[in-house]
Amino acid sequence: MKKIIVYLLVAASVYCSEIDFTKGTSGELLLQPKGKIRVRESFKIPQAEKEIVITNLSRSVDRDSLIVESEDVEEFILDGDFRKGYYLALGENVFYRGEKYRLLSEDPLTIENIESGEWVINPDEEIRVKPLVKEKGINLTLHGNKEISVAKINYSLEGLTWSEEYYIYLDKNSVKKNIFLNNDSDKNFENISVIFPGGNRPLDKLDLKTFTGVNKNIFYEKAGISKNYIYLESREKKNPELSLGVEGLNIASSDKVKVFDEKGYRGEFTGVNKNGELEIRGLLDQDIRIDSSEIEKNLGTRLKQRKVSYFVKNYKKEDVILKIFYDKLPEKWNELRSEEVYEMIEKTAVFTLRVAANSRKDLKFSFIEEKN
Repeated sequence: MKKIIVYLLVAASVYCSEIDFTKGTSGELLLQPKGKIRVRESFKIPQAEKEIVITNLSRSVDRDSLIVESEDVEEFILDGDFRKGYYLALGENVFYRGEKYRLLSEDPLTIENIESGEWVINPDEEIRVKPLVKEKGINLTLHGNKEISVAKINYSLEGLTWSEEYYIYLDKNSVKKNIFLNNDSDKNFENISVIFPGGNRPLDKLDLKTFTGVNKNIFYEKAGISKNYIYLESREKKNPELSLGVEGLNIASSDKVKVFDEKGYRGEFTGVNKNGELEIRGLLDQDIRIDSSEIEKNLGTRLKQRKVSYFVKNYKKEDVILKIFYDKLPEKWNELRSEEVYEMIEKTAVFTLRVAANSRKDLKFSFIEEKN
């Protein structure tokens, strides 16, 4: 198939069929990696001609992304200024995150919310405008080697993005996956299909209006969730960190993971994918409290004994496995003594304790430090 892309400013011939860009049928949103989306649309031509004009092309279309999939098209031409009316001059109205603002300054870029008067300096998303007066639209003209009856185009839109969100319910050992579709472009979508990467089966058709977002559930199912409680002495906190492992989830480090327990929402985290298992760190468990203390005793001029005590209280209704990492050993030490089994990982003593539900457990150990 021969494809020639030409960008010219031309007028459409009177001997052609026209169809409005908003009249596309059989539309699909093709989800791409890193939050990108490509749009595929078919246009049924009222009267087949060798020249077809698709009028009023959206200004949000990335013109460099435009692909015409129809094999009978030898050449297509874009007619119109994509930038005209897209950004406004100082003092005029703009849209930011779906609300109306006024453009106050270009350096630094500053906008003012018309209703609240709030200023936003260097907004982290694009500011846009709906033209206040009717301007010449942008047209896509298709030339074929024979009459064209169906036109298929594929393109991306600035402001059209997607992301994945995962909800982990610790009390139910279950995981829910949602996708979030965000449309900050100037194009409305009605009854459109959503296709996942790799060509998996589409979601039910949905509407995605301009300046709106849709959060759609993909699955909700039981999952193997492992819980490891980790306490590092050097962090000097009263609660251990909960490290979660979830089997069988292929989650990227940029995906949002929201964690819930029997008390409700615990927070949003990012996970690390390790050999097909999601690992989440950074969640403190308030139902386990750890207090520690140290006592020093001089043993002559060069030696001293240090006694370390941990007092662990488990307020949870289930047994837990707690790993205490004592990572404050001095450069020179010996004779670490404890009734609990431990292992040395580099310069850290690691104690693994099983603490029964709603109970207390104490850990005590000592070592000899050699003074410099």
